[in-house]
Amino acid sequence: MLHFRKMIKWGGYMPILFEKIGQYLHYLSEVHGVQFCIKDFCGFVAINKQLDETLRPFLAHTNPFCMYMKSDQEHYHTCLTMIRRMYHKCERLGRTYFGMCHAGLGEYVVPIFDGDVLLGSINAGFFQTNEGKTTRRICRACRQEPPLDPDTAQRLYRSAIRTPTANVEQMLAGLELLAEYLGQTYHLLHSAQPHSDAAGRYHDSSEDTILAHALEYIRINYKSRITVTALAEFCHCSDSYLSRIFKRRTGVNINVYVNKVRMEFAKSPLCLSNESIAEIAASVGFGDPNYFSRVFTQIIGIPPTEFRKRFHQNNG
Repeated sequence: MLHFRKMIKWGGYMPILFEKIGQYLHYLSEVHGVQFCIKDFCGFVAINKQLDETLRPFLAHTNPFCMYMKSDQEHYHTCLTMIRRMYHKCERLGRTYFGMCHAGLGEYVVPIFDGDVLLGSINAGFFQTNEGKTTRRICRACRQEPPLDPDTAQRLYRSAIRTPTANVEQMLAGLELLAEYLGQTYHLLHSAQPHSDAAGRYHDSSEDTILAHALEYIRINYKSRITVTALAEFCHCSDSYLSRIFKRRTGVNINVYVNKVRMEFAKSPLCLSNESIAEIAASVGFGDPNYFSRVFTQIIGIPPTEFRKRFHQNNG
């Protein structure tokens, strides 16, 4: 926490170490046993590529319960409506508050401001405050057309609920300090880009949510065949829209990104197991080991056999 306090104090003289933001959120998550999500109300995250890459894993609720409750377009749009309501409540209150979504998940919401301009929020959860109220909300949400299975929703909800392992006030103090840092970071970046007009206007955060869901889908299903069409259907958008925002935000097309994820997962068995190249290729979604070797070489720079050899030479 002291590290962020110093960065805030130094203002324009500080090194903007974006990776520290992600590390700090992971640290708070481990200490307090909760999940964090950054809600971007005006597009402030995308003002800087490094900031975007750092916060990308936190841009949507991707726990199994939320993914199930957003598994079709109508329920997904209901979640987006809740984000708009959150924006207006943050703007009205101007301070941290505790709220519950339409599906019964409770979370603390810490607004991020640049002066009087609301940029976004850091959300921490999920907590159950009233079991009866939560059950009623889940059942009501599941009745929305098309209906969802309330038993499945209840089971996934119980897996998403967290009991904080440390003092909530301490957690919120850390999040409020981080929110202040993000606001001042945006101010510095925005001052350096005076023609940027993102701040001060609510933008449809569905783009952030779509991207976060696409990345989560890829991480879960990298062993299987992933098509742009299947990914777009999962994210409730068109192939062309998903491809466009994916390339703009990640710098690569979807197929290249999928292969990069697969190559990262292939590194561990290459280094730490005696599995054959064919077995490792199959474990990360490649039926043809020769094609796997070509893709690995293109992305990593050396063939998988050479990668394995160098690892053992350096760690033998």
